[in-house]
Amino acid sequence: MTNSTEKGKFKMILILLLMAFPFYGQQKDDNKKAIQAIIDTYSESVIAKDSIAFYSLFNEGNVVWCAAYKDRTQVREIEAKGEKKAGSNYFSGSYKGFMRGLYGHQYTEDKFDNLKIVEDGTVASVTMDYSFWADHKMTNWGSKYLNLIKKDGKWKITSVIYSIELIKYFKQPELKERQSR
Repeated sequence: MTNSTEKGKFKMILILLLMAFPFYGQQKDDNKKAIQAIIDTYSESVIAKDSIAFYSLFNEGNVVWCAAYKDRTQVREIEAKGEKKAGSNYFSGSYKGFMRGLYGHQYTEDKFDNLKIVEDGTVASVTMDYSFWADHKMTNWGSKYLNLIKKDGKWKITSVIYSIELIKYFKQPELKERQSR
């Protein structure tokens, strides 16, 4: 094989890779847009208390749903209620139980900001700050982590874990401060 033949093959491979790169970049953008749409639907369905839209976001079968009070909130809960009444700082539930709990309030909203999406086309992780509002008042805030899987061409949430700070003890820092962490 001559040196010019090898150079020609190399150029052809390079051209094919360069042609494919915009497609790969477009796929990543499309995935992030689809995942952002999941987050938007999540928020909208909490406000509307639309269980059908909300449930459609989740994977069939087991979905992890758990949270924990941050240490300083748990200390305040123990001070306020006593150790036995304060209980564990951890709880688990389900997305269906979360939705059912919304019906006890006239107005609910789960607000998200400081979003970061990491995905490889098949699995994704979304980290965000959240604040939960009930009856037009913030009740708690913290960090929320969603894991998703692309199943049969559609993104589905497989787990939701989050930390909780109760607003009665600690105010949520401004976005600028949270972004600097």
